[in-house]
Amino acid sequence: MRSHKISLFYFCLFLMQCSIAQQYDSVVIETDSIDSNNQTYKLGTVVVFDYEILEDGTSYKLSKNENMFENREFELVPYSAETQKINKIHLIVRPVDPAKRSNENQTQISYLQEPYFETVNSTGAVDNDKNLWIHPPRNGFFNALETAPFPFIKRPLTIGASWQDEMLIGEGWEGEKWGKWEGKLLLQYEYKVVGREKMATAIGEIECMVIESTATTDRANTHLKSYFSETYGFIRLEYELMTGIQINFWMVDFKTDQKFNDIPTFFKTKEYLKN
Repeated sequence: MRSHKISLFYFCLFLMQCSIAQQYDSVVIETDSIDSNNQTYKLGTVVVFDYEILEDGTSYKLSKNENMFENREFELVPYSAETQKINKIHLIVRPVDPAKRSNENQTQISYLQEPYFETVNSTGAVDNDKNLWIHPPRNGFFNALETAPFPFIKRPLTIGASWQDEMLIGEGWEGEKWGKWEGKLLLQYEYKVVGREKMATAIGEIECMVIESTATTDRANTHLKSYFSETYGFIRLEYELMTGIQINFWMVDFKTDQKFNDIPTFFKTKEYLKN
């Protein structure tokens, strides 16, 4: 199927963009115990997020969302529309052969789109006793999230703590809806823990640390407000893009110790969890 194939050109472009993007020099990345020392996103974890995209006061979801860069395709539909749409985003932490990791020395995470479950988009996370850094989804419309601060915390979290970092991204990540530029774009990040808050969620009330972050550029700034729990990870993410579009994710389910189907079984059955 076309959606399961990536041309050699776009695969090479993807590798080039990743080599530009993966900076974040202050992230402490381990060279061993990459999965076994995870504090929050342990192997076998499943996190399900609901989401909305806010533009000019209207709430949207996606009915189509695939691929990256110039090959990306997406379609926004009103949140309440009576049409099939991508309702949830599933983050799974599935064991992987170290030689097949999407990102070297990072725990492999994958994002799936409910109810279609047609593709697996894999990327990386760093989770240890020093920090937790996670790459957001980046297919289709979510290419936009490359322009915003990534979910990132430094341990131990204390109110008032702050940290900085930066990343350089290529123009392949630009888009009419979230910002355009020529050449490379430098994102300079500022993160600060601003408080503690109890959040009502679908699985109960959870106490979170609240982190506000900004990516400053020579074009416009982007923002991310994160609500983080050591037990459940990022339970709410509130993005504001260069153009003022907002993207909100919030956790609606969390599971641990799950067993996963292999990829051929997943594509055949559209079920990623073993019965």
